[in-house]
Amino acid sequence: MKKLLSLLLAAALLLSFAACGAGNGGETTTEAPTETAEATVPAPENPTIRLATTTSVNDSGLLPYLLPTFEQKTGYKVEVASAGTGVAIGYAESGDADLILVHSKAKEEEFIEKGFASTERLSFMYNFFVICGPADDPAGIADAETAADAFKSIADAALPFASRGDDSGTHNKEKGIWEAAGIDPAGESWYNSLGSGMGDTLTKANELNAYVLTDKATYLSMKDSLPNLTILKAEADDMKNTYSLIGVNPAAKEFEGKDVAINTEGANALIDWLLSEEAFNLIREYGKEQYGEQLFFTIDDAMKAAA
Repeated sequence: MKKLLSLLLAAALLLSFAACGAGNGGETTTEAPTETAEATVPAPENPTIRLATTTSVNDSGLLPYLLPTFEQKTGYKVEVASAGTGVAIGYAESGDADLILVHSKAKEEEFIEKGFASTERLSFMYNFFVICGPADDPAGIADAETAADAFKSIADAALPFASRGDDSGTHNKEKGIWEAAGIDPAGESWYNSLGSGMGDTLTKANELNAYVLTDKATYLSMKDSLPNLTILKAEADDMKNTYSLIGVNPAAKEFEGKDVAINTEGANALIDWLLSEEAFNLIREYGKEQYGEQLFFTIDDAMKAAA
């Protein structure tokens, strides 16, 4: 009798396993994770934000580092158009951007004066321009007191200099330094005006063993591919590099009669987040792990007046 009961029990178990196998097509089921993923935020009515910005915040890796957090939290998708500041502002003036993130104070103020801005100039972070060049520093700029003094030494020695030449914030800064040095380098055989972004300009400077003005963050992000360049002059008083946000005004006079649609709500959402403590904390940490130092510095209220 006991033997019969054992056989019946075994048969029941076999039938039970067969039923389970039939229910999932014969595939092994995966155990559910112990923690559920955060629910996807519903997309806003107009989910696309067009950000026109300078190449340095993109080439340095800062935007690719920041934007996924904003997108995950809000459901927005940010389309980044990266170019020199002059071109980036041009996108906004054509109605092809909802906000700008640039670093050329004079051009930003001109943009506002022309009625294209929906916000004030919101300066929120900075880094430093640096002058890079050959490690042996044939112009001896490492001992220069200011960037203008360094540029004068390069010009006096007629040594190669690579310029972005693209009306960007970096290019405008460079032109200001040449002016302060009392030198017009245009047309000189040693002066290479490239009309390119920061990354391409650094690559060309490396090929030419040339001096070059760059933001420090982009140089550090590319350092491993620039064996012929090193930082020779950094953090002089005339080399601070301030970044600002400005929203685009949908009611700008230049847009009248044109098919222009500005996502003001999305632009304001991105501006508010980039000015938040969450974004500031991320900005302050960027670069520490990979490059061993902070690459961008946030501007608190006490510093904004001077930015």
